[in-house]
Amino acid sequence: MSPEHRTRSLLGPLARDRFKKAGMVASLALVLAASVASPATAAARSAGDHAARTSHYVGGKDKCKKEGPKHRAASTTQGGTDKCQGPTGPTGPTGPTGPTGATGATGPTGPGNGATGATGATGATGPTGPTGATGATGNTGATGTPGPCSEVDTYHPQGNVEYQAALSSDGRFYAGIRDLTGSNANPMLWTDLSTHTGYPAGGAAGVPCGASVGEHQASGGIQFGLITTTGRVYELTCQFDNNGPNPAILQCGTNAGNPWVEMNRRPAPNAVNGGTVVP
Repeated sequence: MSPEHRTRSLLGPLARDRFKKAGMVASLALVLAASVASPATAAARSAGDHAARTSHYVGGKDKCKKEGPKHRAASTTQGGTDKCQGPTGPTGPTGPTGPTGATGATGPTGPGNGATGATGATGATGPTGPTGATGATGNTGATGTPGPCSEVDTYHPQGNVEYQAALSSDGRFYAGIRDLTGSNANPMLWTDLSTHTGYPAGGAAGVPCGASVGEHQASGGIQFGLITTTGRVYELTCQFDNNGPNPAILQCGTNAGNPWVEMNRRPAPNAVNGGTVVP
């Protein structure tokens, strides 16, 4: 159809321009309402924006460039957005960090602690308490093991001979004789009697703890005796031997032939001419 046969608008240029602006405002309100409804509406809005931007170009000329700042000022005044403004450029790089500020001055130090108080004086010593009661006497301890026994006894009946009995700490009994005749002093001669049969050596008999020596007038022999730790008394007799020109000696027989014999009664507490009969 040629331009001549088109139906002319009954409105003038000014009326048409206002009618066109009113239509654009109504379209914008419809698009905003539709964007809330669904994603499809948002797609339609995007297409409308593209069409609006395209409409700025008429006959290959930039309408926005033609109108310039005047168009943008009018668009902002009417409450709309600037359709002629281009897209926002990319964000520029972050600038370098500025230098650290100077450290503030340190405040003055507060006053020191207060002075230490003086130590108080020592209190007076209290009075001495009363003496406690004496404790009870403890039980008597057990009797200790007897110590080793040792003793010596001497018999000198005549001026020509001397006899001795000696009990050593190791429990041995010795019989001694010394011949006093002649111009020369003769030595004491010893005979070990602890080797003879019947010599007490512990157990019920006890061990020797005392020694004695005396002359047996009836037989002319020399009698040796001992007492043990259990109160038993034993005796053994030896004979005097003049021994010719040599110093006198004792003859005590063989160990088995001349044994120690316990006396037929044992000493007993409170006994008077009595004692305990030997079983």
